[in-house]
This record gives sequence, C-alpha cells and structure tokens, in this order.
Amino acid sequence: MEEALTNLLYDARAVHFAATIMASGIVFFAVLVADPALRKAQHETAMAATLRSRLAWIAWISLALAGLSGATWLLLTASSMSGQAVADVLSQDVLWTVLSQTDFGNDWLARAGMLCLLAAVVLPLLSAKRTSSGWLKAAGILLAACFVGSLAFAGHGIGDEGVAGIVHPIADILHLIAVAAWVGGLVPLALLLAMTKGSVDALAVARTATLRFSNLGIACVATILLTGIVNSYFLVGSIPAFTETLYGQLLLVKITLFALMVGIAAWNWSRLTPRLIEDPSLAVAQSARRALCRNAAVEAAIGALILTIVAVLGTLAPASHANHHAIEGGIPADASFQHIHTEFGMADVLIEPGRVGTASVTIHLLDDDLETLPARAVILTLAPPGGAGEPIKRAALQDADSQWHVDGITLAEAGNWTVTLDAILTTNRRLELAAPIVINPK
Repeated sequence: MEEALTNLLYDARAVHFAATIMASGIVFFAVLVADPALRKAQHETAMAATLRSRLAWIAWISLALAGLSGATWLLLTASSMSGQAVADVLSQDVLWTVLSQTDFGNDWLARAGMLCLLAAVVLPLLSAKRTSSGWLKAAGILLAACFVGSLAFAGHGIGDEGVAGIVHPIADILHLIAVAAWVGGLVPLALLLAMTKGSVDALAVARTATLRFSNLGIACVATILLTGIVNSYFLVGSIPAFTETLYGQLLLVKITLFALMVGIAAWNWSRLTPRLIEDPSLAVAQSARRALCRNAAVEAAIGALILTIVAVLGTLAPASHANHHAIEGGIPADASFQHIHTEFGMADVLIEPGRVGTASVTIHLLDDDLETLPARAVILTLAPPGGAGEPIKRAALQDADSQWHVDGITLAEAGNWTVTLDAILTTNRRLELAAPIVINPK
C-alpha cells in the first residue's frame, strides 16, 4: 500500500508539472504569437475564432488537471507528513495544519490562488469573439509566469544558503518559465499550422506565427541552456557524478533529448522557416508549413518525455549529495552506504561491515540544508533480497552526536536488501524513507 501511494505521488507530480507548463505555455503563445499573427487574417475571422476556442479548451483542460493533480499531491503529502491514512487526513485537522504551518502548504495555497486568477483571466483572454485588451494580456503573462515559476519552490532549488540560496532559485524559476514558453507552445503552434492551409490570408498567419515563435524559441533555448548549466552545477557538482549516480544518468538522458529538440528547432529555423516566409512559390511555402507542423508535434512528444524524466528527478537525491557523507568519520572501505532523499527529509545509512554476517547500522537523519533532523524515535527495517525470509526490524538508539545506531544484526545472504526507516520527528511528524542497499558476500 505504501509503495502504491508513493507511485501515486510521483504520478500526481508529473501530471501537475506537465499541466502547469501547458496552461502557462498556452497563455504565452496566445499573447506573444497567436494574437499578432491573427491580425493578418482579415478575411479568416472564422479560422481565428476557431483557433482561439481550441486554445481555450486546451488551457481549461490543463488548468483542471493542474488543480486535480495539485489536490492529490497535497493529500498524499499531508498523509506522508502526518503518518496517517488519506481518509484520516480529510476527516481531521491534519490538512489545515499542513496548509497553515508548513512551507509546502503555504506554497500550495499561493499556487492555488494563482491558478484561480489565471483561470479568471483565460476566459476573456482566449475569447473567440474579440481581441483582448493590453492590460489583460499583461496580466495573463504575469500570472502564467508566476504560476509556472512557483514550481521551483517544490524542487531541489530551495533550501540552499548564501549566494546559492539566491542564484539557484532564480535560475530554477527562469528555467521553468522558458520551458513553458517554448515546450508549452509547441502543441498550440502545431495546431495553428495545421489550421492555416487554405487561403493566402491563412498562410500569412502561419508565416507571422512561425517567425514570432522562432524568435521566442531562440530566447527560451538560450535561457534554458544557461539556467540548466547553473542548476547542474548545484545539483550534480562534478563530471563523474553524471555517470556514477542515477540522478546524473537521468540528467544526461534529459540533456540528450533537449539537444535533439534543439537540433530539430535549428533545422526549422535555418531551412524550413525561410522557405515558408521568403519563398515566392506557394507550393514550397505550403510544404514547409506542413513540415514545420510535423516537427512541432515531434518536439512536443520529446518535451513530454523530458517532463517525465524531470518528474522522476524531483524524487531522487541530487547527484551532488552522492559525495556527502554525514556519518562521522566517513565511510570505511568494507561498509555499505546509502543516501536516501525525499522532499520531506533525508538519511545517510551505513552498514558496517557491508557483507554477510553480523553487522552494525548507523543512521543520520538530515533536512534539506543537510543539517541534523531531530527525531524522537527511529525504527529500522532490513528486508532480504527477493522478499525471501523475514525482515529484520529493530528500534535504533541515539548517541550524543544525534546519530542513530542498531548493533548486532545478522545479514544472512548477499544481494540487494531494502532498508526502510520509520522516524517520529520532534515535531510529531512521521518520516518514512526506503531504498535498496547492497550487501556483499562474506
């Protein structure tokens, strides 16, 4: 059941990120690309109205998914923080406590407010009947940027100190806004290009929209690249961490997919866009329009894969934590070590010796600032490989350095064991952490 709830939390995060980026991307596209382009369609008012209507539907669906997934995320987080079932969270005061007394809850309330305001702006902004006023467009851009940018407060960029505590969140916010403006605008662009295959006026719309989106895309790609380098510096920390940690490996996959998107965008900008905009042949321009439409759809699909990876990365320990060893004295050569990371807390677990036989376990609980996380009790569970045999479950004892110890445990076989920590923090919040750990042969 616990694993099912964890998977549901991951799914809720992924849907929320994707829906938020799409909703904000629709607003950016409508104001910065579609509206200026549709002014060219003096004799295509029906097409313009249809396009705005379809963009509105996509925006409304995205906002609804963002709201539902955000509510699911809140309930599951409250359940995890309190150690109570989801049904109990709803029937007691746990939910209000999380909303009013935690950073996550405060951020959730702020984002819920921004979602409601953005929904109120989307209705007139994407109206099929008329062009929106300047102030409404400005409000839409501002709210969309704040809505997607605030996702940074649910990521790894929060919690640093000093200069990093300023630079990292700013880079994260700009990264998210640029992603929404570029990746979130690909589906609307493909939709617009697919609808502009008829008259000369319709082709003029496609030309203007493509040129404006290309210029926007160049600025967004540059921003994504620069802020991505900054984020990688803080979250990865070293070149070996890219290949030696799961976080780094997934990040490499993400970078590869991003490079593929940039390659397609470069082809569009250098070859297809000039044919659409400058070539006097109507047949050549229409062929370029169709190719750009296909490529936008392909880029959108790659962007969806990247967002899936981002959802996974948010649940993993940053690669920069791989070399962090809070266990006093470092890691002995014959020990097994695991750093467990979640958005609610972390732990370093050291099993010495890390092989079959009798061993001792040392546990250090940590917060997001890598400071000791105070707890009143910690229960350690070690499950053998493949679920064979009874798990070892013991209460840990705390020493003067606020580390927790379990001595005299017997590890009967080698392989990938599962270590689970159930901690009751001094705030009465319950923290559950689990991860695999390798036990070597004797």
